[in-house]
Amino acid sequence: MAILITGASSGIGEALAAELHRRGARLALAARRADRLAAVAARCGGAVPLVCDVGDSAAAERCVHQAQAALGRLDTVVLNAGYGLARTAETTSDAEWLAILRVNLLGTAAGLRAAVPLLRAQPVQDGWRGQVMIVSSSLGRRAAPDTAAYSASKAAQLSLAEAARVELASERIAVTSVHPVRTTTPFFDTCAEVSGRQMEFRGRVPTQTPEQVARAMADAIARPRPEVWPHRSTRWLISLATLCPSLADRIMAGHRR
Repeated sequence: MAILITGASSGIGEALAAELHRRGARLALAARRADRLAAVAARCGGAVPLVCDVGDSAAAERCVHQAQAALGRLDTVVLNAGYGLARTAETTSDAEWLAILRVNLLGTAAGLRAAVPLLRAQPVQDGWRGQVMIVSSSLGRRAAPDTAAYSASKAAQLSLAEAARVELASERIAVTSVHPVRTTTPFFDTCAEVSGRQMEFRGRVPTQTPEQVARAMADAIARPRPEVWPHRSTRWLISLATLCPSLADRIMAGHRR
């Protein structure tokens, strides 16, 4: 399989690259940090490194075309790049809203916009012309306090995936959304640098490793499905929160710092 992964220089993207390389995939890897990207690409058997900032929509679209040209085909485009912001709804500035939406939402939308025509032109293989995989979050289903802008960007990614999944199904293009819970990656260090404080909660919070997330994602690339919840019990807890929002509010309030 030929696969592009954005945000591949660390965290979930890096773990997914390693997992897919182990499974024999041909990879194009995109990220902003050229040195880290080159190291990950080298560990993945000479994967194609593409330096790209998805906050620039034109660059995000160009990256998809470069990956397709390098690999000759794209079976799956994994739109994973993004960052977090620890800020209350009241204190999030316009500049912070625009910055996080530019990367997390518009960068994802640009990647999908570039990928779909390329996938549409491909012959069907194993039932699909190709797949777009969007890495959202469990917070895309139920926002947490002090993460308003981040959670909103993840909810927007989920809405994008849900709409595109139905729009493209008849063309045999799969669209999959991924919903990790708290994952032990450098995401939180980057969030702290951007926010000036950690995105942290009190009490017990479901946690998983990037390798656990990567295995679940790789399985859903091998056999596409609508959603991936690597921490399965979280899916049912969030479904319960939808039915009982007042109860969910009280639980979330107990996790505030």
